[in-house]
Amino acid sequence: MAKLLSKLVLPTMIAAVTVPTGAIAQDATANDDSTSADNATIGAPITVIGSRRKDRTITDSSVAVDVIAPEAISTTGYSDLNDALRTLVPAFNVKRLQGNDGSSFVRPVTLRGSPPDHVLLLLNGKRRHRAAIVQIGTGHATTSGSQGQDFNVIPPIAFESVEVLRDGASAQYGSDAIAGVVNVTLKDDTSGGSVMAQAGKYYDVGGETYDVQGHLAFGLGDTGYLNISGQYTHQDKTWLGGKNVGAEALRAMGVEDVPVHTAGNGEPFYEAVKTVWNAGIGLGGDVEAYTFGNFMKADSSVTFFYRQSMAAGGLPAHSTFADSAFDNAPAYPETFDLRTIYPGGFTPEFAGETEDFSIVGGLRDREGAFNWDISARLGNNVVDYTIYNTINPSLGAASPTRFKPGSLTQREVQFDGEVSYEIANDVFASDILVFGGVSYRKETYKITAGDEASYAVGPLRDLPVGSNGFQGFSPDIAGEFTSSSYAVFAETDIDVTESFNVGLAGRYEDYEEFGSNFSYKAASRLELSDLLALRGSISTGFRAPAAGQLFGTSQTSQINAQNEFILDAVLIPGSPAAQIFGSDQLKPETSFNMSAGVVVTADSGFTTTLDFYQIDVDDRLLLTPPIATTPAQRAQLEAIGFPNGASVEQVRFFQNKLDTRVRGFDLVSTYGFDWGDEGSTNLSLAVNYNEQKLRTDPSSFFGPGTVIEFERGLPRWRGNLTANNRLGDFNLMARANYYGSWKRRNGDDFLDREPAMLFDAEITYSGIDNVDLSIGARNIFNKFPPDRGEALKAVGLIYDNHSVFGVSGGFYYLNAKIDF
Repeated sequence: MAKLLSKLVLPTMIAAVTVPTGAIAQDATANDDSTSADNATIGAPITVIGSRRKDRTITDSSVAVDVIAPEAISTTGYSDLNDALRTLVPAFNVKRLQGNDGSSFVRPVTLRGSPPDHVLLLLNGKRRHRAAIVQIGTGHATTSGSQGQDFNVIPPIAFESVEVLRDGASAQYGSDAIAGVVNVTLKDDTSGGSVMAQAGKYYDVGGETYDVQGHLAFGLGDTGYLNISGQYTHQDKTWLGGKNVGAEALRAMGVEDVPVHTAGNGEPFYEAVKTVWNAGIGLGGDVEAYTFGNFMKADSSVTFFYRQSMAAGGLPAHSTFADSAFDNAPAYPETFDLRTIYPGGFTPEFAGETEDFSIVGGLRDREGAFNWDISARLGNNVVDYTIYNTINPSLGAASPTRFKPGSLTQREVQFDGEVSYEIANDVFASDILVFGGVSYRKETYKITAGDEASYAVGPLRDLPVGSNGFQGFSPDIAGEFTSSSYAVFAETDIDVTESFNVGLAGRYEDYEEFGSNFSYKAASRLELSDLLALRGSISTGFRAPAAGQLFGTSQTSQINAQNEFILDAVLIPGSPAAQIFGSDQLKPETSFNMSAGVVVTADSGFTTTLDFYQIDVDDRLLLTPPIATTPAQRAQLEAIGFPNGASVEQVRFFQNKLDTRVRGFDLVSTYGFDWGDEGSTNLSLAVNYNEQKLRTDPSSFFGPGTVIEFERGLPRWRGNLTANNRLGDFNLMARANYYGSWKRRNGDDFLDREPAMLFDAEITYSGIDNVDLSIGARNIFNKFPPDRGEALKAVGLIYDNHSVFGVSGGFYYLNAKIDF
């Protein structure tokens, strides 16, 4: 690693010193006022997060912050904030998990290799509620078991900016900020508006996409504003063309109703309406009443793997088509043959209807030296599942083919009060900022039981039980569970001298179930010259298990290493069922973060930030690898009345068994210059290197394969190089995205994934007043991920469905934007 660092860092530092100061500086209006891995200006924008001061920029901040404008997001070709941030911020990553149950609908993100519930999402500086989905089926040890927030609920047209704080911030913002914070700031205009539209599709595999967004701003009297934004998105599925040899053999035999698509491992179907508002009005005396929030309704569906109706093509019939020993018995006086319903087999379709609602209201005074803010927040996220084109085989011919397996709800209520005061003095180079506050938060997690047929054990009880593919939540599982906490926090920020800044923060939190914790943070910045500054921080963090992790449970059909379908159960930690397998009650995670960096700001328009970090987490909350049940354990499950206990073939549950370490660095370099009145160029390079390690002996928890998956299952290297070139009325954006090597678990083996380079390009014409027209493409050379071997090719899985850069190849699009 040292050699790689020297090759990367030294040329950058040399370039910072040797760039000619006579170079023409970039016009600060050429890129609006944004700075990020993709869009930078010399006049660096003010940051909202990282410090409570109101005058910090990204280059004089003590910690690493990216500030991203909506214009930068639009050049990615994405209307999903997840994918836009993945493109713009290499430390941020997200996969498309098409057939992984609820993870298909709320995608797990990572920041600096840390899981979704170590990344806190804020809207206008206020905490967002978690999503209802606990990430059970991510297929990766790093993210499995996390319950984070949904980043894809706000229309991008509503954004004033997006800030990504890449540093531990639990002492400042509370639980879940172990790896960093993403803050979305909404527009607060008093007039005008805009409309954006996009149409696009993937090169070869469908996935037609239509997206329309609009924003309107109004003044409320002389002192108020109201901003309303909306978005409608429709995306069709992509089909990657894999052929299942068993299905093809049945089709050749003349069997009817063999499904055309037998492996839905592309993009899911997705349709959503998203709305958001942001309003405020002055009440006199610098006091403002404000409110903002959102409502989203989305429908999405994914196709599960093919259930083959009879042996053919070298593949066996699925277990749902087996003969039952209970045929022609008093409880079932006939012979059940599933082929009368699905002669050619079936592919279950799993759908989720998501509703997300939030509202924040409060009073504040942001003028002068003394500021205060009193607010209340309500957030609610509901996922209502449907599964169809399937069966509960144990019910025989009486089974429906469409089920409502139940729903999940996450609800949060929070009350928050904050004050700050800038103390004038003659000792230090700045006023002394003193900030403090109190907060109360209550989480409710609700599991609603599904249709009885979705979980019932029918008379043919030796056949698979429950709606095949995703079994419904039974009344034994359903219930409402709550967790509450309160916090007291304080922060101070001082410019000790003109060149030396110090910030301190502390937070005391008390959780109903887990007791109390004190977290702290210290950060500083030392300016050695106009060219060079040093910065760094140390901090501790605390994250209590979420209600969904404490009480969430499920039963699903999974494919094991032998490509066989088995019943998998996720157990409630510490419950009687989980205790059979050695489970303990959960406890909080604690963390210790260190970061150190250098900031280079040259008069020539060249800026570089290089930040090293280390994140140690003790008692990391992880989902166990699948544990195969023994006949004796299944008998125990059945004896205590666990639903389908006799049929459960593997179990998983959350545990705090391991200590982990993440270590790496972020490099962001930008350079902008003018070619004259008609042209300018902005260059940016962003690189992230990230290593993940287990600090304790994992042998009692993880097998060797899971250790490799945990430590090498994501690329250690990520980066992008972007050029924005303005020539008259045209702007050309070209971007190279780099993904380093990683390892993909494949049953009991591992596949080495080679580094990949993807290229994006976009041309925008702005020659019509208030109109921008763009044509662009992502992954312009149509690169697909590698396969996972001949066995999975045989069942139609021709590409790696957990690829770090997507599975559907190139995407081209047309964009239009009108401002008024």
